[in-house]
Amino acid sequence: MFLKNKSSSDTSSHADEANIDSTTTKIPKKKQSPDVAIMKMTSLFPEKVSFNLPKLDIKFEHGGCNFMAKNNISGIQLKSTKSRYIEDAGESTRIDIQLGFREIHVIREDDVSVVEIPKLDIISSINVPLQPTSPIRVGVDVNLGDIRCNLVMSRLKPLMQLKTSKKKNTVIREETSKTPPIVENSQSNQSKPIMWTCTLSGPEMTIVIYNLNGLPVYRGCCQSSHILANNKSNTGTCAHMELGEINLHMADEYQEFLKESLIGVETNRGLLMHIAKISLELGGKSMDQDGPKSIMVLSVDLTGMGIYLTLKRIEPLISILLSFKSSTKSKQPSSNKPVQSGGHSSKPSGKGIRIIKFNMDRCFVIFCSDVSVDNTFVADPKRVNYGSQGGIVTISESADGTTRTAKIMSTSSDEEDLTVNYSVSLEIIRFSLSVNKDKQSVQIDLEKAQSLYQEHMRGNLLGTKVALLDMLNVKFVRRSGGLKEIDICSLFSATDITVRWEPDMHIALFELMLRMKLLVQNQTIQEHDDSGVVQGSEIEHKKETSTDVQSDKQKKKKESVFAIDVQMLSIYAEAGDGVDCMVQVQSIFSENASIGVLLEGLLLKFNDARIFSSSRMQVSRVPVAKTGTPKKQSEASTTWDWVVQALDVHVCLPFRLELRAIDDAVEEMLRALKLITAAKTNMLFPKKKESVKPKKPSSSKFGCVRLCIRKLSIDIEEEPLQGWLDEHYHLMKTEARELAVRLNFFDEVISGGSQSPGTDNSSNPISDEKMNFKGEDIDLQDTSAILKMRHEIYKNSFNSYYKACQKLVISEGSGACKVGFQSGFKPSTCRTSLFSISATDLDVSLTKIQGGETGMIEQIQKLDPVSRKYNIPFSRMYGCNILLRTASLSVQIRNYTYPLLSATSGRCEGRLVLAQQATCFQAQVTQDVYVGRWRKVCMLRSASGTTPPMKTYLDLPLHFQKGQVSYGVGYEPSFTDLSYAFTVALRRANLSVRNPNPPVQPPKKEKSLPWWDEMRNYVHGKTSLSFSETSWNILATTDPYEKSEKLQLVTDLMEIHQTDGRINVSSKGFKVMMSSLESLLNNRGLKPPTGTPTCFLEAPAFSLEVTMDWDCESGEPLNHFLFALPNEGVAREFIYDPFRSISLSLRWNLSLQPCLPSSQNQSRSSTLGENNSVDGAASDSPNKAKNASVDSPTITAGSHDFSWLLKFWNLNYLPPQKLRYFSRWPRFGVPRIPRSGNLSLDRVITEFMFRIDSSPTCLRHLPLDEDDPAKGLTFKMSKLKFELCFGRGRQKFTFDCKRDLLEIVYLGLDLQTLKVYINREDCPTVAKLLKLTRKSSQSATVVKGSSERHRDDGFFLSSDNFTVRKQSQKADPERLLSWQEAGKRNSEKTSVRSKSEKGSESDEHTLSDPSDDDGDNVVIADNCQRIFVYGLKLLWSLENRDAIWSCFGGNAKAFQPPKPSPSRQYAQRKLVENKEETKAEMPEHNDSNPPSDSQDGSSISLKPVEEPTGSHASSSESATADKKPLDTVVKDLVSKNESLDDSEEESRHFMVNVVEPQFNLHSEDANGRFLLAAASGRVLARSFHSVVQLGSEMIEQAIESNNVQKVESKPEMTWNRMEFSVMLEHVQAHVAPTDVDPGAGIQWLPKIRGSSPKVKRTGALLERVFMPCDMYFRYTRHKGGTSHMKAYLLV
Repeated sequence: MFLKNKSSSDTSSHADEANIDSTTTKIPKKKQSPDVAIMKMTSLFPEKVSFNLPKLDIKFEHGGCNFMAKNNISGIQLKSTKSRYIEDAGESTRIDIQLGFREIHVIREDDVSVVEIPKLDIISSINVPLQPTSPIRVGVDVNLGDIRCNLVMSRLKPLMQLKTSKKKNTVIREETSKTPPIVENSQSNQSKPIMWTCTLSGPEMTIVIYNLNGLPVYRGCCQSSHILANNKSNTGTCAHMELGEINLHMADEYQEFLKESLIGVETNRGLLMHIAKISLELGGKSMDQDGPKSIMVLSVDLTGMGIYLTLKRIEPLISILLSFKSSTKSKQPSSNKPVQSGGHSSKPSGKGIRIIKFNMDRCFVIFCSDVSVDNTFVADPKRVNYGSQGGIVTISESADGTTRTAKIMSTSSDEEDLTVNYSVSLEIIRFSLSVNKDKQSVQIDLEKAQSLYQEHMRGNLLGTKVALLDMLNVKFVRRSGGLKEIDICSLFSATDITVRWEPDMHIALFELMLRMKLLVQNQTIQEHDDSGVVQGSEIEHKKETSTDVQSDKQKKKKESVFAIDVQMLSIYAEAGDGVDCMVQVQSIFSENASIGVLLEGLLLKFNDARIFSSSRMQVSRVPVAKTGTPKKQSEASTTWDWVVQALDVHVCLPFRLELRAIDDAVEEMLRALKLITAAKTNMLFPKKKESVKPKKPSSSKFGCVRLCIRKLSIDIEEEPLQGWLDEHYHLMKTEARELAVRLNFFDEVISGGSQSPGTDNSSNPISDEKMNFKGEDIDLQDTSAILKMRHEIYKNSFNSYYKACQKLVISEGSGACKVGFQSGFKPSTCRTSLFSISATDLDVSLTKIQGGETGMIEQIQKLDPVSRKYNIPFSRMYGCNILLRTASLSVQIRNYTYPLLSATSGRCEGRLVLAQQATCFQAQVTQDVYVGRWRKVCMLRSASGTTPPMKTYLDLPLHFQKGQVSYGVGYEPSFTDLSYAFTVALRRANLSVRNPNPPVQPPKKEKSLPWWDEMRNYVHGKTSLSFSETSWNILATTDPYEKSEKLQLVTDLMEIHQTDGRINVSSKGFKVMMSSLESLLNNRGLKPPTGTPTCFLEAPAFSLEVTMDWDCESGEPLNHFLFALPNEGVAREFIYDPFRSISLSLRWNLSLQPCLPSSQNQSRSSTLGENNSVDGAASDSPNKAKNASVDSPTITAGSHDFSWLLKFWNLNYLPPQKLRYFSRWPRFGVPRIPRSGNLSLDRVITEFMFRIDSSPTCLRHLPLDEDDPAKGLTFKMSKLKFELCFGRGRQKFTFDCKRDLLEIVYLGLDLQTLKVYINREDCPTVAKLLKLTRKSSQSATVVKGSSERHRDDGFFLSSDNFTVRKQSQKADPERLLSWQEAGKRNSEKTSVRSKSEKGSESDEHTLSDPSDDDGDNVVIADNCQRIFVYGLKLLWSLENRDAIWSCFGGNAKAFQPPKPSPSRQYAQRKLVENKEETKAEMPEHNDSNPPSDSQDGSSISLKPVEEPTGSHASSSESATADKKPLDTVVKDLVSKNESLDDSEEESRHFMVNVVEPQFNLHSEDANGRFLLAAASGRVLARSFHSVVQLGSEMIEQAIESNNVQKVESKPEMTWNRMEFSVMLEHVQAHVAPTDVDPGAGIQWLPKIRGSSPKVKRTGALLERVFMPCDMYFRYTRHKGGTSHMKAYLLV
């Protein structure tokens, strides 16, 4: 046998040598085809061959690697037969070969082989056709037994080293060889010489993986395997492989599995991986591009796959892989040169597998592990920024010197340390992967993927289950760009993606990552310890090469395009304890995500309440064009501008959503989560030191942010109950009105039908009285029919209400009230919002402020002088430049008729800075924060109220083209709701679900600031608002839905400037219009006129200046930096109290001015100053009145206007129905909490100054009818100045001090060049406006007479100066004087001095003398109203009398107090009745006194006073006194009392000083005028108050007679005296006939001086009546001793 084998080997060697020789000799000749050679060799093959070998041992030994392998094969059998075979193709020779192996062991050691094959049978057949044209057919069938593969790592390592060395030699030979690449040509058109088929099948295959210690770790088993390969296809070799069920176990778990199987328990506990079936196909695929070609395609189909992982199962695999990696890297030689790739083309060679396809029907991966909940401490340092007074400092110690730490605790009270078991699963359905190497493309398709996180409790109970990820129809495509600028193009698309985040899952996965990292680190350290430490030079060399490669990659980096197409994305997160967040996007699309993304249906929710939504939004970035040299452009980084474009954006504040509490919960959750992860890291990596990595400079810079929004809506959601009730109230109101009209009409029909219209029909029977209703005759006397009709009317009315309800479009709301009582009320879409702001075509650009933080500090110091004065440091600052454009802006309250603000064409270019003051380190308190379900963190935080707020610094000039502003007292309840909404949103609250009852915080030392102090504290800078034209609507009713009743202000150009404590308003074309006429006509049932309402006030120029001077306990009301600075080191005890306002001085300066061209202004001034007399003034009065309405401030009003204006003032000053104090009353669902305790604003105001300055001014009376005598009455003055000051007295105001009422302390009125005349031409009346003019004989006569009369007949009154002054002792003269001097606009000066003492009568006469008057008015602070009139001229005629009485009589009725309401009348009536009952009970109470009280020894009886029993003198004197009148008795008593004059108190009420008055009295019947003139005059009204002692002598006599001890007290009574006096100096009287010279006009005397004894007459028509003299008139009224007063002797 040995010789036979040897001979065979020798013959084979000789044959090889012969073949080699033949090939070498036949190289230049043509090659012979292989099928012919095989046919020739087949003839030489023996007919039968048989070979048997019991055992074969093969040993391999490598000396260099110290490796030896033993292999053995047993039971080798070989059989071969050759036979003839006839088939359709022809006759052929068939050779059958059978080869069998009983057992094969590869690399066997210690009874363990790497590969163990118990049986191997190979059956092959070769059909060689006799004809050369037919191919040779070969068939091979391989049958395997149960194969076992043991992957022992210690044995495979040497093989890997051998493979590495072999690859090294191969690389060297490839580098030295220069043979051209072999190109595989297609052989589809050529016949194949050999067609072969191969099949392989095996029942079971087992693979066992051993670790480095030689212990089995993993065991895999494949139940069946089938492989089929052939080359019958034209595309080349094809192969098909099928693997049956594949199971992978852990070795130790598999042993337990076998034990449990033996006892009959089926379990799948040890299963690591399970694959149901794998199908693999490998073959060529024809390509019809550029000729017939074929490429190799590998296709893998996986039916079902399940992977069950734990940390214990992954740990051996990681150790094995790392050991493999370290062993292969340690033996590779280091090379200093990088791999050369330049000589070879990057184009694919076309060899090998070009397309790979992988399909998986279903895959399920689950990972089970546990996470520990440890009670531990972790360091919690705090980073503080002290700004310019210390910079950034890290505080790591507490105030007591201990380290700042946070304690992490378990919420479970059972054990100190808790371990939570959890599982994370991933299910993938229909996954496909396609890789094309020629096109360099990768495509991934996924139908569905779902990931779950579930906690497992004790006792195999399932805990919380959370869906982490859910994706549908996912597709990812990645391919080469094909362009020079684009490297890779990628596309990601999905139908639906849902992601859920929870803190427990985050902590569990973070701990798993740390464990994996620790495992890798420990294995790496162990490998380094085993193989030696890596040399430092190699590490440095690797770093250098990596940095070089990275720099080369950055230089050669191309742009990558990543496209996105997602139809639905939903992200859910537990953002805090009690806070759930949801972000939903209905569509995400982008052609290049690095440039921009299009979002559709964007939605943001907190706690199921919608916060933000947008139907379409695009976020993109645009590169900014670089400027400069090309070198600088290449070196500089790219600057990108971010652009956000949106079709519509809706921002909503849901009903009672606590935004600040949500923000606090999210912030606390993030901080606690950071501490927990730090504690986990410290526990697993205790020696790790944090290394601060330097930030790499970014290649791109941030430019500006631009927002382009088509429509922006910001609203505050209305309370559902409030909106529903309000809406249905109006619907029910309409129904009630409709019902009332129907019932009234029905009652009229019934009453008209039941009563006979005449006596003729009285005899008719009642049954004939019927009416037709819906086609039926109904008897009006039938009670049941009438009731039925009434029921139908009610039913129809309700049907109309029901139809109106059906037409409402119900709003979905924000979702804040999905459960509870409020969820049952669904208002419509128009009543959803309480307060809304909407803007269209909004374009906002935000850019950085130059200089960064330094530039922002400079901007703050520029806007706030206090910051510059004290050099305030700031810890945080955010600022930007704002460029704004908008087409329209609207601010709406609910669905009221008029918007709060509506403006068009807005623009703004300014700056905005948000800054937080730096303070010293705040006091720290502990707080428990719950993170997830198993942990809570006790950490330190700053005490409440110790962190400075973020303040706003504005520099915003806003301009709008047209603006509309509205207001009404009916808005004030809405303002209360608005304030409460902000209070709820900004207050601190506890949202914790796991800790609903936190510990009660100690009460605050200070009260919160009121809203006006918060505005002074938070908002600073300067803001301006301008309109090209405005319209202001102030409603005149309490109904906010009112449309007609309003006060309307219209202006052309208006500018509003606001700074700290000052507001300036200026406008042109100022008009005030009232709806008084419409109200009057509506009350009378008339239809008001259409068009523009009558103008009440019109002024060419208007300005208003509001100054607010605050005062507080600190004395520095402008210093709003309340918290301690870092340099102070200690927090201030009181923060808000020193800044809390205790006093406010409010000053309003209102000015109305003309706006005339220079030429007209000069002519007007010359006309006014030409002549002080009224001659000629009334001649052209119609023209001047007409010009005044255009060129000067003009008031046109009637009695109905003043009545309406009075009601309007009362409505706004003290609104009815508790509107202004609405917040003080209980409301539904609003808990009653204690009020803040601050002073109300009306009590904080301690001084209010109001000034009106109008020059010139015209007042025109607007009568109702054409025949009104006051028609054409006009008041005209060159200047009107009105000053009014309210005060509480001169005192130092504190927070707790007693405050007097705010009352008038100063009143001033100045009228210069006052003229009053009647102009009946072109005079508007209400009747003329309504076109209802009535002709009367009286009016025709008046008009005719006025046209024939002299031009001065319309004159009534003129005065050079008219002044009113009144000042109280409470007025502060210094502040009053400074205010007056600041408000002076001409040369007139007003000297104000305060005198508590009384001036003498002679002094006042001297001051009022015109000869001594220098133009200044002296005012004494005695609360006396003084009136000064200079140059008074008065014409009193019947016509003037009727006009004055008509005008002032109507206005007096207008100013009458309104009739009290029925409830007030009832209250007043009850009050009077109670007073009368009290008076009736008082005598009975006095008579019921016991006699012992009156006869007490220490008191004197009252009886002697009533009936004296003394001497005769006393009795006669008393009798005489009884007969005298009371006035005489009092005068005698006063004369006897010498000190009475000193005790008498004088009070002056008013005083009128007239200089050079002239009164012209006209008489129609006597044809003459009576002129009364004086040099000066005075009218004085005053009162005297005194206390008089009664019967003092009689009482003394009675006391002496009764021997009673004398007492000091005596009976007294009050005595009042009223005095009214009139005095005229140098009075003259003249008479002038009017029938002598009708054209002479009105005769007046020239100026009369007090020093001239006589005055001559001025014309021939004046006749003196008497010589000049002085006149004096006094009227005195005494009052005292009222009927209800009784005098008692006091003891």
